[in-house]
Amino acid sequence: MAGPVLVYTPDRGIGDLMWHLPTIRAIAATTPEGQVVLVARPASRASEVLAVEPTVARVLHAPNYKGKLKGVREVIDFYRICRAETPRAVWILEKIDRPAIAAFLAGVPERRGFGLGHGQETFLTTGPYLPKAMRPAHRIDKLEAFEKGHGLVVTSREPQLKLDPKAIAAVKARYADRPGPWLSLGIGASEPARTWPAERFAETARRLSDLFGAVFWVGGPNEAESARAAIGDLPNNVVACDLPLDRSAALIALSAGFLGNDSGALNVAAAVGTPCVGLMGTAPVPAYSRWLSRLDGGEGRIADIMVDQAVEAVRTRYESERWDNSHA
Repeated sequence: MAGPVLVYTPDRGIGDLMWHLPTIRAIAATTPEGQVVLVARPASRASEVLAVEPTVARVLHAPNYKGKLKGVREVIDFYRICRAETPRAVWILEKIDRPAIAAFLAGVPERRGFGLGHGQETFLTTGPYLPKAMRPAHRIDKLEAFEKGHGLVVTSREPQLKLDPKAIAAVKARYADRPGPWLSLGIGASEPARTWPAERFAETARRLSDLFGAVFWVGGPNEAESARAAIGDLPNNVVACDLPLDRSAALIALSAGFLGNDSGALNVAAAVGTPCVGLMGTAPVPAYSRWLSRLDGGEGRIADIMVDQAVEAVRTRYESERWDNSHA
């Protein structure tokens, strides 16, 4: 058989990766082997997030450079990947031209991409291309139009992220003494405009203490200190900022619910089927999943979201949907 099918996803966020999962699986379904090789930015952490995804055979990294020569460096990097992998096809889930140029120079026989009236189209072999008018559309809308145009079968936009059973077992063992139901708080974010104050998370946790036996503060190592300071002497609140990504996802999956910033953790919550309330700042993620509801402060000001609103949003869904840990 000829070389693999490569799927190129240029976005840097974990959330972006979750949006692409249905498309990636649909492309894999068109191949005899039922798998693709994913080329992704290191910041997406795709190699960790998709470690047990059956439709992704391997994950290769395409760094995102800065500076005047970033475009040239990206072309060279992907050219080298194509020469090493000798793919029979490349699918580019964006309009950027660098991977298309590299695939053309490497002689990849089948090259598909968004197009969008961009220079990329010159280096592609197989349409149809998305119209230029769709450039302002959200990525999910572009993916849906692309899938339809290329005959890809996607029956649901739910990412349904697969988790490593070993990670789930490890989290269960670590927190076996913590009473349920559990609430996870996603306190991290990529920028201040998407970050709700830690003190408001603490006050929300305090006011929801009658519903949840334990509250886990989920974030990166940089959030651990501010989480501990905000928690103070609040009982049954646990700083879980030291978990590797697979165990953090497992903890979210084992929780009855999730409240958090517009971040990768929020998208992971939706992807693993945990009911989640997203605190929206700039460029808010759409409610693409049935598990996700949005709480928007208005005009992208996450600081305008009050504790009363967050408490009401969680409490209302908890009571109407009968949240518990049994869904995990």
